[in-house]
Amino acid sequence: MILGSMVLAGGRSDRMGRSKPALPWGDGSLLLHTVQTLIECSHPVVVVARDDHQDLPPLHTECELIYDARPGEGPLQAIDAGLAFLERKCDAVFVAGCDLPFLDAVVIGRFFDLLGEQMGVVPTHDGEPQPLCAIYNLRVHSAVHELVQAGQRRAQALAELPGIKLLGPAELRAIDPALRFFRDVDTPDDYEAARKTAGLT
Repeated sequence: MILGSMVLAGGRSDRMGRSKPALPWGDGSLLLHTVQTLIECSHPVVVVARDDHQDLPPLHTECELIYDARPGEGPLQAIDAGLAFLERKCDAVFVAGCDLPFLDAVVIGRFFDLLGEQMGVVPTHDGEPQPLCAIYNLRVHSAVHELVQAGQRRAQALAELPGIKLLGPAELRAIDPALRFFRDVDTPDDYEAARKTAGLT
């Protein structure tokens, strides 16, 4: 089974107040850091941008860049676009937001091991599914497309599909004791706290 991945980079970053993909991280941007992590454990890696006018930081030469056919229609639409691009290129896909500074290739590999014949493996945090830091079988595409055509926009709808396994705290701690890999940065305070945790300040 071949694992690919996609990064959703088309959000408006309203709560951050500036572009999340372009936030400095290490020697590059947060988006580049995410892509480099995914390249360590998956192929192909595709970045789904809002449109060809979106100003993105430099990307890794080994990743693909596509554009959302219906920008502004929510993350589920962007996921549908990414899944359509990845059809016949891989068997499973790890879906990530561009704001996951502690994404870890080893943890992604553990998720891949857990997938088996299931439609997806989605972590939960405080009882809430985290569908933008999760792995899915490409067979989920038809169901995602139907949801989008029906007007669904919420990424959470992915976690409600039949055949999706939700991972609770005990299962997650067995994979990542610190529970850091799905920690995102939505606000300036989140970003500064993550930089402090990573020793970047």
